[in-house]
Amino acid sequence: MDTARKLLDDGKPREALDRLKRLLPTVDADNLWRVHELIGATFHDLCNADGAAQAYFNAACTDKFLRSQRGHFSNYLFALHYLPQLDAPTLANELAVYNLLYRDAEIIRNEELGIRNEKISVAYIAPHFCDSSAARFYEPLLTDYDRDRFTVTAWSMSREEDAFTKKIRRNVDAYRDISETSFAEAAEQIRDAGTDILFDLGGHTEGGSTLQVAAYRPARVQMCGIGYFDSTGLDAIDYFVGDEFLTACDATFTEKILPLENTFAFRPNERMLREKISRRPFPHEQFTFGCLNNFMKLSDAYLTAVKKILDAVPNSRIIFRDTTPLASRQRALIERLETFGIERAEVRRGSDNFFTDYSEVDLVLDTFPYPGGLMTALALYMGVPVVNMCGELASTRTGADILRIAGLDELIFTDAAAYVDTAVLLARDKFRLAMLTGKISVDKLTDTKNFVGDFYGHLEVI
Repeated sequence: MDTARKLLDDGKPREALDRLKRLLPTVDADNLWRVHELIGATFHDLCNADGAAQAYFNAACTDKFLRSQRGHFSNYLFALHYLPQLDAPTLANELAVYNLLYRDAEIIRNEELGIRNEKISVAYIAPHFCDSSAARFYEPLLTDYDRDRFTVTAWSMSREEDAFTKKIRRNVDAYRDISETSFAEAAEQIRDAGTDILFDLGGHTEGGSTLQVAAYRPARVQMCGIGYFDSTGLDAIDYFVGDEFLTACDATFTEKILPLENTFAFRPNERMLREKISRRPFPHEQFTFGCLNNFMKLSDAYLTAVKKILDAVPNSRIIFRDTTPLASRQRALIERLETFGIERAEVRRGSDNFFTDYSEVDLVLDTFPYPGGLMTALALYMGVPVVNMCGELASTRTGADILRIAGLDELIFTDAAAYVDTAVLLARDKFRLAMLTGKISVDKLTDTKNFVGDFYGHLEVI
């Protein structure tokens, strides 16, 4: 197992996977979950979503410790959202299985302490408070709240810090590092701080560690959303923050919906502000499509659509940019593109310099069924239209919801044929593409003032 881990660390996931598969029949029962967990990591580095989901499920089934079982199952639930075959009944069933892992969970909330404080105390818990995709949407909730009506605390499950962390520290009433604290002790601290409302910003990301704290029910009201895109399935979470569009078709939610006018308000960081392109060559001599999403989101159905679009627009190309710098993922996508017969494609590793890609792109082709969140909002902010296909699950509607907020409903589709036809039409019709670019409502997309007021207004009545 150590050899496989070293191969993985050295950027050789195929070799690591081969070794792990040979190891499976020989490993003892107590360590079987460790092999499956490593297999999941190799599939991640190979951009194989099906393999990753199965491996995390296998890890959950073979681990005998409840705490780590929950973590494996969270990884499994997260990975499921990459898969085109995921539907509402399947997701609802898997969420119910996850909830069963907490059937004996201890409740530590003392209802005698449930009297609402004079100022409502809101605690935000996250895997970390470093700058991230999610941070671009939840930042104003921790910096722009009414201090006469609310007390806000941030609870971080990581010691990692950056400039964003320092900004959060400066703005909240209290910042707590619970990285070296057990889940139960963290919940007790949140309860003893007099928390009225606990907002879980992590959901099933990073092994669902924040949910393992929320499961103790340290607060009177508990909710999730914004930092996570779908139902948690956990009885201890009372509300999911959504809007009429995002959660309109999804019956899988175990939470009540906290209905905002708009779920998303994008706040660019300082670098985004600096690098926003006010005037760019438009369109380019060779029309350029772009996909700057995590390569795990590139489903076969999506690549089939890309192939049709490129074939219909001969003088065009596409730029793929990953969200990680792994060479193994770059190689894996190049091989997949060859299988699909996709030419005129440039495959780039993840990099901090990805902002410059927007000056090269005329139209973004959003991934499906798992669309972009930050990358969709950032493209619109940079002045690049996005073609999107949405489904019924909330996880398939985030990109469309962002487009709706920005005033580009006409670029939201529910079938691949319309998605392809519109992308081809816009590549051929420079005037229409320019008109759509001019319609992007950056002001609405970045309207954090109304977003914060709407959210905290709802907290006063639940």
